[in-house]
Amino acid sequence: MNDNYPSIVDFVESLSADINSIAICGASYTDIGGVARVIEQQAIALSEHGFDVEIDTLDGNKEPPDGVTLYKIGRFETTPYKEIDKIISTVTPSGVNFISRMDNIDLVIAHRFPFSILSYLASRVQGTTYVFWSHPSQSSDDLFDGAARIWAKIQHHLETGHFTVRDADYICAVSEESKSYIDSKTDRDAIYVPNTIPESRFPEVASQATIQDRYDIEPTDTVILHVGRITPRKRIDKLIESFKKIKNDSVDYKLVLVGKDTMDEYADTVREKASEDVILTGFVEDEILAGFYHISDVYATCSLSEGWGLPLSEANRFGTTIVAYDSIPAVRSIENAVLATDGDQADFEAKLEDAIRQHLNQA
Repeated sequence: MNDNYPSIVDFVESLSADINSIAICGASYTDIGGVARVIEQQAIALSEHGFDVEIDTLDGNKEPPDGVTLYKIGRFETTPYKEIDKIISTVTPSGVNFISRMDNIDLVIAHRFPFSILSYLASRVQGTTYVFWSHPSQSSDDLFDGAARIWAKIQHHLETGHFTVRDADYICAVSEESKSYIDSKTDRDAIYVPNTIPESRFPEVASQATIQDRYDIEPTDTVILHVGRITPRKRIDKLIESFKKIKNDSVDYKLVLVGKDTMDEYADTVREKASEDVILTGFVEDEILAGFYHISDVYATCSLSEGWGLPLSEANRFGTTIVAYDSIPAVRSIENAVLATDGDQADFEAKLEDAIRQHLNQA
C-alpha cells in the first residue's frame, strides 16, 4: 500500500473492491468546528463516487449532505455534559447499538475520541475495517486550566497514543505534520491523505450586493477575511493588531471575522481590541461564507498550528490571495499563498500589506 493518496476517494478505492458502505464518525457534527467540515466533505466526496455513506456523531445540528444518513447517539449538547457523553458512550444503549449496526458497514472512519474506541470495538466484534483519521500536530491542553486542562491531556492521549488508535487497521493523517506526530505516538507509519474540497462544495454563492448590504461594507472597501472559531489557537487578537497597523489612517479597510465564539473570555478580549472596522459575523450559512470568499481581497490568518487549515483551501477555490505563516499545512497545496516566517508578526504584517497593495494594483 502507498503511504500517501491525493484524496479520501483514492485511499478508500485502494483498500478493497468489496467496500460499499462507509460510516464516518466524529464527536460533533455542527456548524462550527473544522473536524465537522472535514467529515462533511469526506461524506460528499465518497457519496458522489457511489459509496453508501452515513455520518455518526454524538451531537449534530447540521444537515447531512444529500443522500447521506445522519445518526446522533449522544444525550447532551452543552459543555460540560457533552464531555460526559464521550466518556459513557461505549456503555450506553446508543453506543452499543452503534457497534451492532457496524455489522452492516464495510468501513468505519473515526475522527477523534470517543469514536476511536467505538470503532475499535466494532472492528473487533463485527470485523468492520477501522480507519482512524488523525488531525492534531500537538496537544491543546495549553488552552485550558484546572480540570479542563487535565481532561484535555487525557483526551489527547486517547486520540494519539491509546491502543484503540495504535491498533486501528489503518491510520490516516490530514497533513505531513499530523502524520509525523501520530507516527511518533503510535510507532506506526500513517498514511497521508490531505483534505480536499469537493467540486460540489458551495453550490450557491451570495451576491456581492447581499454581503455588502448585510454587513455594511462599501463596494470600494478593501476586505480582509478570516474564517474560524474565535479561540486563542487562532490568534485572532494578533490578527486585529496587525490589521490596525496596516490600516493606519485608511477609512476603506475592513477586517471580517467569520466564526462562532466558543470561549467567552477570549471573545471579550477580541471585541475589546476590535475597532468599528472589524466585523464579527458569528456563524454564517455556507451561501454567505462563499460570498465572503468571493468578495474578499485577501484571506489572512495568524494561526501557528492547524491540523490542515481548511478555510485556506476554500478561499483558494475562489482565487482569494492568502497570507499565512509557513507552518500551516494547507499552504503547501496552494501555489499563490504568501507566506510569513512562522511566528514573526512583523514579517506577517509586511507580507499582508504587500499582498493588499499588489491586489489593489491589479484591480
